Amino acid sequence: MEQEWRQVSRRRRGKPRNGASYPRFAASTASKVAANVGEEEVEPVPEISADKQTKIIGRVRAIADILRDSLLVQDALRVIAEHFELNTVKKSVDKDVEGVDTEEVTDHSPTLVGYGLGSFCASSNAVHQLGFLVALRESLESRLRKSNGDVLAVESSDTIQHCAEIFDPAMNKNDAVIAEHFQLKIILENEHGRRQVDSNTVFFMPHCGKTLYQNVLACNWGPAIKNLVIIGNSFSAYGDRVLGSKERDELLLVSVLPYVDEVPLSCGVAKHHEDFARYEAAFNDLSVLRFPSSSLHRALRDDNLLNEKMATVARTEKPK
Repeated sequence: MEQEWRQVSRRRRGKPRNGASYPRFAASTASKVAANVGEEEVEPVPEISADKQTKIIGRVRAIADILRDSLLVQDALRVIAEHFELNTVKKSVDKDVEGVDTEEVTDHSPTLVGYGLGSFCASSNAVHQLGFLVALRESLESRLRKSNGDVLAVESSDTIQHCAEIFDPAMNKNDAVIAEHFQLKIILENEHGRRQVDSNTVFFMPHCGKTLYQNVLACNWGPAIKNLVIIGNSFSAYGDRVLGSKERDELLLVSVLPYVDEVPLSCGVAKHHEDFARYEAAFNDLSVLRFPSSSLHRALRDDNLLNEKMATVARTEKPK
């Protein structure tokens, strides 16, 4: 199936070619596909046959089944659960009954937001990354079911199934159907990473450009940053690739390194797996990134230069 993939067309800050076919679900926002400063402009890929769409759905399902119990998903799930204190048993005093403590299980299930996966119709990486997102969502759902019991799980399952959203400007109508088959909601407008979170949120951003990461950080910088976890490229690796001292000083992803906790992830399968090369291509350089409370407090209190950089990026006008 690999040979059937078509290359996604990516261009730097140009205008779409005449007659570009944007997906119906994003037609009202076609003009917003234009790139932000530092972003690539991406055109939706051609649509595919119903037969190939069905094959891709089957391939995503198979990849998700492989990844669900892998270290790739389980390590990511562990960090997410620890950071958001999912299913943590907390004791509290029952005010109605003197001397009686009650136990309460926290289940603040995070929203999953996928940025920049690409078109599942055109990219093997995108298919594997969608498989990861599906496996992660299902693992979170399973975790809540085990903790809350079958009754609560049945009551909450619909909510859990709809807590994952996805966007890529390269997506077409077939991509939307594929995503919705796995209960992923389509984000209709290009947010350019400027979504402000007010509840637990996991951003899945494999192989995205640094501008998108910086927008996510800057638009949530402050106490709200504790509400997010990023699964994406290693920030440390970004710093290693920047040779000039001036550019390093200006790069937000380098500036936050003293305060971010970064856990490297595996590619999901062993080297002897027949599709190892594809998994490695889809998940190389992937880490889980979060800001522990103590580090965040120190950054907000003491690092005035970083706070000023964040404010400057956050004030940058969103493309129209």
